[in-house]
Amino acid sequence: MSDMTSPTAPFAIDEQHITNFREHGFTRIPGLIPAEEVAHWRKIALDTIEEDGRRAGMGGGGTALRTTSDPWWKHDSLRDLVRHPRVGAAAEQLAGTPMRVWSGQAYAKHPHDEVPTIWHEDLTLTPLDSPMNVNAWVALVDVPVERGCLIFLPDSHKRPEPHRAEMSAVKSHATTYMFEEWPDLEWYPRVTVPVRAGDVTFHQSTVGHASNGNHSDGVRLAFIISYTGASAIYRPRPGHARMDEELVPGEQLPDGRYPRVSGLTETHRP
Repeated sequence: MSDMTSPTAPFAIDEQHITNFREHGFTRIPGLIPAEEVAHWRKIALDTIEEDGRRAGMGGGGTALRTTSDPWWKHDSLRDLVRHPRVGAAAEQLAGTPMRVWSGQAYAKHPHDEVPTIWHEDLTLTPLDSPMNVNAWVALVDVPVERGCLIFLPDSHKRPEPHRAEMSAVKSHATTYMFEEWPDLEWYPRVTVPVRAGDVTFHQSTVGHASNGNHSDGVRLAFIISYTGASAIYRPRPGHARMDEELVPGEQLPDGRYPRVSGLTETHRP
């Protein structure tokens, strides 16, 4: 166990995961969500995505990347997954600092949607000042290479500062901005990480990552939970969309809507 592990954590992750996360910027924890829970969350995530699609007039089927359209707190059925104490405790142990929930979103990439997810890092898109931001990618189905699993650039969180790009660069050169801002990243090794349902990958927001298209006959379904430091300050930059009208620039996130990991508790699950 790390000496920085929260004493209130419901379990302790393996030290090797902590080492991988801090040295290389990411790690995969197999089987973090039990199989019976995965089936439960898979149905809820698919139902919620389909409901949002109908509201948006998208209809059923198709190959577009589908996501829940509202922030996580507007979907009661998904709230317990965003607040999952085991995933939160793992994120906090990896970060080595007190953390809180920032957001959660379900994503579905339909069969034979061969459009890749572009290379990017998450910090530029995050309107927060925090010593650490962590994203957890919860696999709700098996995601082998052909289904479009994540690809990481190990050690890219150690690139020279500034670690943020301008949002204007992201919007005007979305597919190339990361390698234009940090040219050396083009030559970093790339690690492809296939996952089984219930596995969770964690990565720092400064780590470059992407995914290929879904070349399989099955849907690629995942839930992404974002965590930030407990002392994070809301600090939108030019080009950031306002996520929550209640947030005040320059102030700390409120505990009620963005709960601290230390306060997450187990709820009844199948």
